[in-house]
Amino acid sequence: MASIRVMVVDDSAFMRQTIKGMIEENPLFAVVATARNGQDALKKLMLYKPDAITLDIVMGGDMDGLQVLQQIMIARPTPTIMVSGASDENVNYVIEAISNGAFDFICKPNGKPSDIERIEMELQTKLKQAALAKRRLDESAFAKQDGSMPVHLLGAREMKASEPPQEKRSADRIQQSSLAVEASTSVDGLVIIGTSTGGPKALQTVVPSLDKALPVPVLIIQHMPPRFTRSLAQRLNQISKLTVSEAEEGEVLKKGHAYIAPGGRHLQIIKSGSQLAVHLLDTAAVHGVRPAIDVTLESLLKINDRSYTFAILTGMGRDGADGLEALKNSNEKVFAIAEAEQSCVVFGMPKAAIETGKVNQVSALQDIASAINRQFVIRRGN
Repeated sequence: MASIRVMVVDDSAFMRQTIKGMIEENPLFAVVATARNGQDALKKLMLYKPDAITLDIVMGGDMDGLQVLQQIMIARPTPTIMVSGASDENVNYVIEAISNGAFDFICKPNGKPSDIERIEMELQTKLKQAALAKRRLDESAFAKQDGSMPVHLLGAREMKASEPPQEKRSADRIQQSSLAVEASTSVDGLVIIGTSTGGPKALQTVVPSLDKALPVPVLIIQHMPPRFTRSLAQRLNQISKLTVSEAEEGEVLKKGHAYIAPGGRHLQIIKSGSQLAVHLLDTAAVHGVRPAIDVTLESLLKINDRSYTFAILTGMGRDGADGLEALKNSNEKVFAIAEAEQSCVVFGMPKAAIETGKVNQVSALQDIASAINRQFVIRRGN
């Protein structure tokens, strides 16, 4: 019996049927409703109470996908996966949607059998993670018993994370005594931030709070397809103290500047004289993704004369864990921070990193930036 109830919203009857078929290939799911426009979707939202929603981002009629998403988050917050076409306008809409509560997104299939199969697997995986997030949300709301709804898992509003119990604080603060000891006095280093599902929203909490006087560059590896990362960089640049841009081949990294790995390409760091520079690769996906965090971290194994601060945020899978372990084993000047479970949309990648035993500190999302900033206050001896 299907345990995850899904509603499909699209103004195209063909796409409604296509997406419904892709979802129901897995017996774990049941499409309990389809909707052809915004009003239809909001009516069926309250009637069928789905665990997750797929929502076309560009629809005709009374409301577009962004407006429908906003109403969903007001009426009955539900994890929503946006379905996007390939146009530049759609790319910008996707970033806007994630900023306003969408759980994640998929691109519409182009009709090729291999593409349909890949998107079908991606959609099913994301719907499963979305449903798990909703259950965590419901359990959290029930546990609070005060009527408030902590919707940080959906991204509809900022989470104010409560301090975990004493025993959890003790378990979560890994190797706290090493905080001041392990931090290098060198400023010839790099901050690396890795993330996946839930990452665009999480980055909008972390990156704007980074100190504009950071004496090192910031490198961001976000699992995304081509073209979406440029739009994400533009949005982060608008709201951050640092300059944020999409990384380019051969670019020399500058302090106080954040670089996002281009979607669809791996990013390695190489030496360019005494400086660090970007090298982009079109090699096969790692952990099923490109860019992969592990590819970037493993490139740093050849550059052991620098210090690195690594933060691993929300995301499914274990990308970043192997690279962190290898980097820690080869370089003593690495400080690792993992996002805490209570603030993660998906506690996959942070959990895998913590299980390596190489994470120095576990922090809730809103504390990640200060944990990064603090490393450089310590390094300057302030």
